[in-house]
This record gives sequence, structure tokens and C-alpha cells, in this order.
Amino acid sequence: MRAVLRGEAVADVPCAGCVGCCVSSYPIPLRPGDRTALAKVPDRYLQLRRGSGARMLYREDGTCPMLESGRCAIYADRPQTCRDYDCRIYAAAGLIPDGPRPVIQDRVREWRFVFADAAAAGRAAAVRRAAEFIRANAHLFPPAARAHSATAVAVMAVKVHEVFMDDAGLVAPEARVRAVVDAARCFDMGGTPA
Repeated sequence: MRAVLRGEAVADVPCAGCVGCCVSSYPIPLRPGDRTALAKVPDRYLQLRRGSGARMLYREDGTCPMLESGRCAIYADRPQTCRDYDCRIYAAAGLIPDGPRPVIQDRVREWRFVFADAAAAGRAAAVRRAAEFIRANAHLFPPAARAHSATAVAVMAVKVHEVFMDDAGLVAPEARVRAVVDAARCFDMGGTPA
């Protein structure tokens, strides 16, 4: 997940025919490299946003406008956001997607993880501790962190879990928030936390 978030890998999700993400009322940010997808999306489902590109909106029933007969009509040219989406990130963080998204919420509840060793299990536990901390202290985070969003919290928890690897000693929540924000910024810039 970390490599996908950095753009260094492609998500390899065993969807097994699941289209939960395609029927869950997700607006899809379109990135500059999504030109082919952008050209194929009907205008009524595009929202152009000044300074931040475009988004593909969903149909009134919550389905993606490119979903036809249960399949993606632009799969080979789907947006990068769709390529990167991995609902297991919620399960890894111990979260359920926000809002009325029953199909994807049920799918997230089904995921189970098996760890190769104690170190991997420890990293997974740190991701969950990070998510719990961020949710419990959402009011202390800057608005741009979107710490009230399950999606943003799950992504941030994966990015910053190292901050929660060693939970020895008590750290004031404000100091821990600063450490989390710094670690997320460092991750986004391609570095590793100090």
C-alpha cells in the first residue's frame, strides 16, 4: 500500500468480480495523466474545479457512469485513482468507509490478513494504532489533513504508522499530532521519518 501511495507500484487487489468501489458514490479525481479517461466520460458526469482539475461524478444511484452491465467500460484507460484504489486500506486501519456505502463496507468487513512474521504483525498493529489516534484526535489536526474522513485517516495511518511502532511512554496528543503531520509530509516528499 505504501508503494502504491507513493506511485511506485500498482495496486493488485483480488477483487474477484467485486465492483463495490464502482457502486459506492465515489467522486473520482481525474489527474493530468487521465486524458483518455477524461475524453470518454460524458460531460454531465464531469465537474471541473478551478486549480484542482476535474472529477468524475457518479450517477444518481451511486454507480460510476462508466460501469456498464457490471463492468468498467474504460477499464484499460481507467483513471489513476481507480487503479490505485484498494479497499483493504480500510481493513488494515480498522476502519469502515464513511457514508451510505453498504457494498464496499461489507467488502471491507470481509478482508482478513495473514502476516509472514511478528515484524509484519507489529507494523499492522501500528497502522491500527495510528488510525485510532488520528480519529480520537481529529480536532487537533489541520483541516487539510481531513482527519474526520475514514479514507483520509486510513491513508494517513498507512503513511505514518512508524510513529506508532514504539508506543513506550506517554506523549502529549499535540506532540504526537505534530509527529504524525511531519511524518505524512515526509512520506509525501519521498523521504522516511526521522
